[in-house]
Amino acid sequence: MTEMDIELNHEEKPRRMRWDWLLPVFLRPKRTLTEVVAQEHGFWLVPLLVLSILVILNVVAGASARRTTVMEAQSGELPYGFEYWTPEEQEQYFSALARSASPVNLYVFPILGGVAGIWITWFLLGSILHLSLTLAGSRSSNAGALNLTAWASMPIAIRLIVQAIAVLASGHVIQSAGLSGFAPAEAPFWSAVLKLVDIYLIWQFVLLLIGVLPLSGLSRRKAWVATLIAFLIVLTLRALPAFISAKLSGLSTGGFFYF
Repeated sequence: MTEMDIELNHEEKPRRMRWDWLLPVFLRPKRTLTEVVAQEHGFWLVPLLVLSILVILNVVAGASARRTTVMEAQSGELPYGFEYWTPEEQEQYFSALARSASPVNLYVFPILGGVAGIWITWFLLGSILHLSLTLAGSRSSNAGALNLTAWASMPIAIRLIVQAIAVLASGHVIQSAGLSGFAPAEAPFWSAVLKLVDIYLIWQFVLLLIGVLPLSGLSRRKAWVATLIAFLIVLTLRALPAFISAKLSGLSTGGFFYF
C-alpha cells in the first residue's frame, strides 16, 4: 500500500469523537455549528456523553439533599386527615417514605431516568426538527438535524453544573425550577412547562436558530419558524409527564428530562 492510499483511507474515516468542538460551540457558535451541520455522518456522541456524565454527577451531588428532604418529611407534619386513615394506609405512607430514602430511589432511578431523558429528548427534537424543516421545503439530512440538536444542547451541561454546585452549597433540593414560580397554582400544565424554561433552554434555542440556517438552506423566516414549531412540540411533550403526574397525585413533580 502506497503512502497516497494510506492518506486516502485516513481521509475516508473522519473522527467521530470531536472533543475539540466543546469549547468552540460556546465561544464561536456560528462557525462551530456551521461545521457541525456540514458533516454527513453522525457526530452527536460527544455532547450526549458529556450530558450523561453530568446527569450522573448531578444525581450523586443531590442525593444527600434529597435524603434530608425525605427525613424532614418523615419527622415533619403529617398529611391532613392522617388520624382518620386506616392502619394499613398509615403503614403504607411510612413505608413509601422509607423507600424514598433507599439507594435505588436516590441513585438508580434518577440516573436511569435522567440519562434516558437526555437521549430520548435529543432524538425527538432532532427528528421533529428534521420533519419540520422538510415540510418547509428543506432537503437537509436527518443526520445533520441530529448533529445540530446534540451540539446545540451543550448549554444544558452548564445548567447541570450550576445545579450541582447550588445543591452542594445549600444542602437543599432546588424548588420552583425555571419560571414555574410564575405559574398560577390552578394551572399545573403551565407550571410543568415553565419549570423547563430558563436561561439555558433559551440559550439552547438560540444555538438551534444559528445552526438551522446553514443546515436547511431555507430563508431565515422559514427556518426559524420551523425550528420554533419543533421546539414547542418537544417542550409540550416534555411537560406532559409532569402534568399527568400532578393531576393524578395532586403533587408537582420535576421529572427526569434535563433538556
